[in-house]
Amino acid sequence: MKKYMNLGLLFIFSFFVSWVLHNIGMILPWLFGSMIATVIFYRLIGDNFHFKKWMGDLGIFVIGIEIGSTFTTETLIDMQDDVFNIVLLTFMVIGLSLLLARLFMKMSGCTYETALLASIPGALSQMIIMAEEEDRADLLLVTLTQMSRIVLVVIFIPFIASIFTDPSGGAMQDGAPVLTSVIIPEMFFLIAGALILMFVMRLLKFPVPVMIGPMLAVLIWNLLTGYNFSLNIEFMFFAQLLLGIRIGLQVSSLINRLNGKMVVSMLLMNVFLIFGTMIIVLIFIAFTEHNFNNLFLSAAPGGIGQIIIVAVEMGSNIAMISSYHIFRIFFILLIVAPIINLILSRSRQKREGLK
Repeated sequence: MKKYMNLGLLFIFSFFVSWVLHNIGMILPWLFGSMIATVIFYRLIGDNFHFKKWMGDLGIFVIGIEIGSTFTTETLIDMQDDVFNIVLLTFMVIGLSLLLARLFMKMSGCTYETALLASIPGALSQMIIMAEEEDRADLLLVTLTQMSRIVLVVIFIPFIASIFTDPSGGAMQDGAPVLTSVIIPEMFFLIAGALILMFVMRLLKFPVPVMIGPMLAVLIWNLLTGYNFSLNIEFMFFAQLLLGIRIGLQVSSLINRLNGKMVVSMLLMNVFLIFGTMIIVLIFIAFTEHNFNNLFLSAAPGGIGQIIIVAVEMGSNIAMISSYHIFRIFFILLIVAPIINLILSRSRQKREGLK
C-alpha cells in the first residue's frame, strides 16, 4: 500500500515542479520538471514505489499518435523529394558515431566491441541485447553510455534548437483541429487499430512498437478518411510527464554505478556526437531548403520519443523529423546491427582460432 501512496506522491510532486517550470518559461517544463522531481524523490524516498513499465509506454503511445497525426497526404507527397537527404544524413551521423567509437575506446580503455556497441545512436535495446551476447563487451558501459546519451539529448538538444527557433512559432502549428473538438465514435476503431498494430509489431519484434504502432494507425486513418486532427497540448504535457518520470528513474539508478573515468568518457563521446552532428547539419544546410532547426532535430542522435517532444515544443516539422528518425531506426536494426553482429562474430572466431 505504501508503494502506491509513494507513487501518488511522486505524480503530485512531478506535476507541481513541472507546473512551476512551465510558469517561469522553462524549455520542456513537463519533461524536465518530472525528471528533476523524480531524481529528488528517488534520493529522498528510494525506489519504494510502483512505476510500471506500461506507464512510461503510455506516454510513448501518446507521442506515437501525435507523430501519426502529422502525416497527411500533403506531407507524404512533400517528403518524396527528401529521400536522398534522409539517406545521406543517416549515413553521415552513423559514420560520425563509428569514428567516435575509436576515441571512446582510447578514453575509457574499453574493448573495441564495447565502444562499437556504445556508439550507435537510436538503437538502445538492440545494442544492449548484442552486448549481452558478446563476451568482450562491457554490458554496464554500453548500457550507461546509451542511456546517458538520451539524458544529454534531453538536456542539450532543446537549448541548441531554441537558438534557431522562430520566436513567432508555436508548439502546435498544425492546421488540423484538436482532437477533443472533432472526436467521433469511429475514432474508437482508430484506438483499437493502434493497439492491435502495436501488439502485432511487438510479436514481430519491430523496433519501438509502442510508438510506431499508433503512428501507423493514425497515418492510415488520415490517408483513408482525410479526417485529420492534432492532439490537445494537454495530452503532450501528460506524455512528457510520464516520460520524464521514466528517464528520471533511469538517471537515478545510474548515478551510484558510475566512476570518474566512465563519466568523463561518456560525456565527452556523447557531447562530441551531438556537436559533431550540429556541424554536419551546418554543412548540409547549404545544399538543402530545410532550416537548421528541422534538420538538426532530424539528425540528432537520440531516441525518437525525446526528439519528437522537443520538436513539438519548438513548433518544428514533426512529420519530417519523425521520418528521418524512423528511417534511421530501421536502417540501424535491419542493416547496421547485422553488420556489427557479423564483425563481432568474426572477431570471436579469430580469438577462438588463436587459442
